Amino acid sequence: MAASLSISLKFPFTTAAGVCLTSLPITRLKRKDIGKAQAYSKDEGLQEDFLFAKMTGMTIEDLAELDIADSKVVTEVFREMADGRDLAALLGRSAVDGAKDAAIRDSEPGDAGVPAVG
Repeated sequence: MAASLSISLKFPFTTAAGVCLTSLPITRLKRKDIGKAQAYSKDEGLQEDFLFAKMTGMTIEDLAELDIADSKVVTEVFREMADGRDLAALLGRSAVDGAKDAAIRDSEPGDAGVPAVG
């Protein structure tokens, strides 16, 4: 099972429904979503908005309220998804649920597995 991914917002905001959004879940889009976007509008910009909304679970109206910096990240995620690239890598996360980045530091004598000198 693939890890669930989300976009952390640099500039959280409150939706029209009164929900404070701090992150956006990412749902992979399907070919049928492109057809729905084309039926929604003939305008390519509005089609893209439709797909962004579908991908993030937002309404199109709330999508318009995203800060431009967060909107840029949504666009990058969409483009990477369309190219079949690793979204976890783009979002700076491990593809494995619950995995944590390893902290690297110099070991000190007395640390587990490092013999004390003396």
